[in-house]
Amino acid sequence: MSEPSTEASRGSDAPDEVAELRAQLERARAGERRARELLEALAFLVSLDDTEALFRGIARNAVRHIGFRSVSVYEADHDAGTLREVARAETDSESDVASPEPMPQVRVIEPDVAPVELGPGNALAEFALSNRSRMILPEDGLSGDGGDRYLVKMRTTKADSSLRSGLIGVIDACGGEDMTKQAKDLLRSLASLASAAAEARRVESFRTQLVSSVSHELRTPLAAIRAYNELLFDEDAGPINEEQRLFLERIEKTCLSLDRLVEDLLDLSQLRAGQLEIRKEPVDVAATIEHILDTLRHEASRREISLDAEIAGELPLISSNADRLGQVLLNLVGNAVKYVDYDGTVLVRAGLHERGKPSCSDKVTRSRDGVEDDRLSDRRLLVIEVIDDGPGIAPEDIEHVFDEFYRGRLTVGSAKGSGLGLSIARRLARLLGGSLEVESTPEEGSTFYLAFPIDDPKAETDGRPGGISPSGVET
Repeated sequence: MSEPSTEASRGSDAPDEVAELRAQLERARAGERRARELLEALAFLVSLDDTEALFRGIARNAVRHIGFRSVSVYEADHDAGTLREVARAETDSESDVASPEPMPQVRVIEPDVAPVELGPGNALAEFALSNRSRMILPEDGLSGDGGDRYLVKMRTTKADSSLRSGLIGVIDACGGEDMTKQAKDLLRSLASLASAAAEARRVESFRTQLVSSVSHELRTPLAAIRAYNELLFDEDAGPINEEQRLFLERIEKTCLSLDRLVEDLLDLSQLRAGQLEIRKEPVDVAATIEHILDTLRHEASRREISLDAEIAGELPLISSNADRLGQVLLNLVGNAVKYVDYDGTVLVRAGLHERGKPSCSDKVTRSRDGVEDDRLSDRRLLVIEVIDDGPGIAPEDIEHVFDEFYRGRLTVGSAKGSGLGLSIARRLARLLGGSLEVESTPEEGSTFYLAFPIDDPKAETDGRPGGISPSGVET
């Protein structure tokens, strides 16, 4: 019998090859869909503030999108010396887990309330205490439900190469007999994400608690120092000479600076945590500006600085908060007075800017990256400009000028400050419904633009043009 020709052999194999190629293409498409959905899920997970919710999302997505049969996430409790299961998910036995489409259904199970002691005698605890970052346990290695288990540690980042990273927890995944290298790589990536997110939450929580605690602890001794200083200054404890009076004035000024720093730290802590509540009411902007200028006029006069205001006509009331708006203006005008040279000028200008007309309102409806602010675009605006002829801001510092604790190189050494004022001012401006932007030219000065939307002038008001009706006051 003659051998079949090569062409005939290839012809008989062609349908099988095509079918295999189609199957590979479908698997690739399914993998792409899984990867895309996993990325979308991770984008949501990193926005979560609750660490346990993050861990539940890690477990659920490791089952649904990576293909593990079951996943448990354990968090380390170093005070108690235990591992505590905080999340567990597994495939639903009624779904078709072998098929890439549709995705397997996931059951989220209540975690085991019994903690695992961090000590010898338990495979999970021994792995957590070891130097290994990942480990495969053979069948029945932990819970006895069959199939190899893949353990991955969640660790804090190292502050430097000489320090050992801290244990955050362990991810325990069961993949059965078909646990692939890609699945293990994806699980390690999830562990890294969980570690970074959990560490960030812990650092932020610790920082918030520390700032609040330190601030409150500083308030009491500062109040006592100021009280005793006032008694000495009023000569209740006996007469004082001019040199002593000068020293007491310096003590009072330093206490006021420290008190302002404490208030700034508390405000920043509340702003970062979203806990600062602002009650809005109709606010007279012109009166608020005059109050701030009166507060700073003595310091401006002492340094022979011209401090003036230009109010364009009668301004309408805006829905805002007088105290917080005053705080923003005090930061802006106070900074200007602080940094301009002797014989310098600081001008506060306020006026209305109609929609569609070219004006400085273009500066405040767009952020520095050019993104339009929907809250302010195509609106009638009340714009407050704080203009000074001080040292200005270097171009490389402009994008950082509203960052916390940041101080520009052109102002370093010229005056002392915490670097918190502008950061707090911008956050408050946004909470009040406005915007704060800046333009500056080195050696020529800076202009800060503070803008707030105002009501349509045709709307019912409380009697003043463009005002806010009492029924429309936002609380």
